[in-house]
Amino acid sequence: MTMQLSIKCLTIQGSELSGIPPGIGLEEMEGEEIMICDYDAIFRGKFNFKLYDRVAKFFELIVVNFPNRIEDLMDSLISGAYSVVLSPDEAPETLKRMLEVSENIILPYRSENLGFFLNNGGKYIISDRQVNVNFRKCYNVGPELSGDAYVNVSDFPENLLPYI
Repeated sequence: MTMQLSIKCLTIQGSELSGIPPGIGLEEMEGEEIMICDYDAIFRGKFNFKLYDRVAKFFELIVVNFPNRIEDLMDSLISGAYSVVLSPDEAPETLKRMLEVSENIILPYRSENLGFFLNNGGKYIISDRQVNVNFRKCYNVGPELSGDAYVNVSDFPENLLPYI
């Protein structure tokens, strides 16, 4: 029997965390994993490391922040991110260096360098559809999918789907 995994997505914009259901605190939310889309990092290069640290006290944290420097990836991990989603436009040489830092790197399925990523140790992807490549885990931000290797993500921002 397949047990379907599902996690919630929160957002950070203007250094404010949102998406927590009304009337409950972060520590009262259910689940072991949570995804955060950091708009400040994605669109302005301003990473919210303090908020990552706060959320990571309660959850295994997946951060969508598209770091393009090794230092920003390392700071994300040090600040509590368990996994980090890279930009789909990341160059092969940068992907290789980032995989040397951590195997918990996630690449969008639409990336032109997905094959390179998977052939060089990458195991985790994020997609809005069922995929036909060999992966260990896929964070699905589209319509719900079933399968042991898919984790369905609820409340993923629609305006970020073109990057996934």
